[in-house]
Amino acid sequence: MNFDDLKSMILNTKRLRKSKNASELKGVNPTSLLFKDYFTEKVLNYTNKYYYEDIQIREEADDPAYLGERKLWLHQFEDREIDPKYNDINAPLQIHTFGCSWTYGWDIPQEQTFTHLLGDENTSVHNYGAGGTGLDFAVKTLSEVYIPESTRQIFIITMPHFFRRTWFDDNGVVLRSWQVKEQTDINEYNNYFNFLHNYELLNRFVGRDKIIWGTWENDIPRDKFDVVFECIDHTSDGLHPGPKAHKQYAERLKKIMKEKLEVYKTYESTR
Repeated sequence: MNFDDLKSMILNTKRLRKSKNASELKGVNPTSLLFKDYFTEKVLNYTNKYYYEDIQIREEADDPAYLGERKLWLHQFEDREIDPKYNDINAPLQIHTFGCSWTYGWDIPQEQTFTHLLGDENTSVHNYGAGGTGLDFAVKTLSEVYIPESTRQIFIITMPHFFRRTWFDDNGVVLRSWQVKEQTDINEYNNYFNFLHNYELLNRFVGRDKIIWGTWENDIPRDKFDVVFECIDHTSDGLHPGPKAHKQYAERLKKIMKEKLEVYKTYESTR
């Protein structure tokens, strides 16, 4: 199909019939015009706000407090990206942890989370855990802090429920991630593909040796992961790991990081 044929086809669409005359298309790539029109201003606005600013927009809601623009509630108290003690940006090792409320440390003080327990005088830690989120949110957040040329960063991703993901309904409202499985017709092929796609993208772009993959479920094959987060005790809600579980997980992670650091030494010797 040549340019004139494509131009003629687009002119026959419902969208472009709204134009006053064909001369408006002179010098315009018709394919770009078609795609620009496909994503409405509402779609662009709602999606951009959510992706770049963590803001949900609602035109209707049972509770008036949810109307309009509203910041996502991702943390029980406040974000824990900056550790109260181990926060030296010049420390030889920078550990970044990602995941859901298990990583955040729901219902326990920050000082008892596995992230904090990984810190020491030579190690700064950064907890990016966000309650109710899925792997896609973790991948997005990691991409925002990843420094390609750094040999000081280690990333720990503790896998949330595999079926969690960002999903807009037809009104532009993002479903609660734990309800996506119940309210959509996503089959298991697509659920596993979604995991595998994000998993391999990070491993290839960041480097498998820079990432520690953790899990606390048996849904995804264990050979994809380095370590298991066992819930050997619970917080008061009975749903989240308690201090003992976080301590055990931290000890397991330290052993793996020791192996990772041996690889980093080879990086330094070749720079």
